[in-house]
Amino acid sequence: MKYNPPINTDSDADIAMPDSMPDEYYQGIRKEGKIRRIVVDKQACIGAMSCTVVAPLAFQMDEEDIAYIPEGHQLADEETLLLGAQSCPVLAIHLYDKDGKKIFPEE
Repeated sequence: MKYNPPINTDSDADIAMPDSMPDEYYQGIRKEGKIRRIVVDKQACIGAMSCTVVAPLAFQMDEEDIAYIPEGHQLADEETLLLGAQSCPVLAIHLYDKDGKKIFPEE
């Protein structure tokens, strides 16, 4: 099944865009909590699938074995999101706050 990422809507406007974003990425926007933007760097992802094991509501694999953020990712709690991002062996998952400041991985 081909994955078509959701298009950003006006409700995303209050979530600041980070200064540095990967060239190719999947992202998910959350309306509440500290973690507001989840980004998967598509070029960095090696398809290890550890994120999908740790946080299956937040991460799934596309037809090219690249992690993406599915509909319903908002149901995953923030601790699970962070653990899923931390499980990535190449740090291809980036988490940001409402102001676009990177929460993980630390710079």
